Amino acid sequence: MFFPYFELAASLFILLLAFQIWTRHYENKLARFFALFAFIAFLAAILTYSLRIAFTLEIARDINRLSATLWAFVFALYAHFALLFTKKDAFLKKPLSYLLLYLPPTVIGILFVFTNLMYSRHEIASIGIISQPAPLYSLFTVETFGFCLWGIVLLLQYARTTPQKIERTQAIIIAIGSMIPVAVGVINDMVLPVLTSGRPTPPTVVFDVAIMNLFIYIAMRRFSLFAISPALAADTIIETMPDSLLVTDLGGRIIFLNEDAQKFFRVPKEEVAGHNITDLFKQKEKFNQLYSEAVEKKLEVERFEADLVDPLGERIPALINARLLREKIIGETIGIVFVIRDIRG
Repeated sequence: MFFPYFELAASLFILLLAFQIWTRHYENKLARFFALFAFIAFLAAILTYSLRIAFTLEIARDINRLSATLWAFVFALYAHFALLFTKKDAFLKKPLSYLLLYLPPTVIGILFVFTNLMYSRHEIASIGIISQPAPLYSLFTVETFGFCLWGIVLLLQYARTTPQKIERTQAIIIAIGSMIPVAVGVINDMVLPVLTSGRPTPPTVVFDVAIMNLFIYIAMRRFSLFAISPALAADTIIETMPDSLLVTDLGGRIIFLNEDAQKFFRVPKEEVAGHNITDLFKQKEKFNQLYSEAVEKKLEVERFEADLVDPLGERIPALINARLLREKIIGETIGIVFVIRDIRG
């Protein structure tokens, strides 16, 4: 009676893991892919829960067509995740790699959605509506087992060869955390129903995939796979660099300055941020020359000599590097980055 609600809880748990990784580590490519993998698994799981409580067997059958198709892609995504984790970049750059990964689930999905060859019947049981696989369902079994085995073998091989202890531990945890639920799911949900022409035990696929996701999440969070993100690295570099850094919009209004810049101008950032950078140049024509080279001519200016003044009026001879700041995705110019070095003796 309560079985569908346990599936619902497991589905929401998968979504929670995806949301946590996506919101905290979206800069990391592997993190984004794990979030995608977990989100597709959530959709498949929530549809599986929905078919249990469908009003009619016909509605359950239609929902099951969609959920089974998504499950086929989930296991292909797991293999893809393993390829990314184990840094098989050369393989993934080949166009045929994506054909190998996603053609099988596409074919199986077509069989699920457009034919009645994968299920022999749907029936009402004590745990809700269940599906009984037909013999052709063995294609789905082979696809699931093949992709999961591929991913697990990649992870174990990587654990054996990588010199990095943290990555070795991560790979072992993910591989072991995948082996058990995959074995349970294939035997319980795929092999036994075909051999016995019935379902001797309740389906476990939702719980199996939730456990797989949990082990991946634990390995990544505990052993800091995502701890060093590009954003964190950039923040650390900016705050520890020996030079002053200022970022302005295209009009010259100061948007950001690092800690060294605050020391350079001997004022808190609140007294500089929001002001125009021209206020810091002793000779405004020097700024105009720098602006023309960096913005109008789009040059990367290096070692440009100019006299600056701090808010107290003291002259500061400096060398300035300047370049345009562009938005990463569409390449639109959004500001100017200035790196300033004090050359006082």
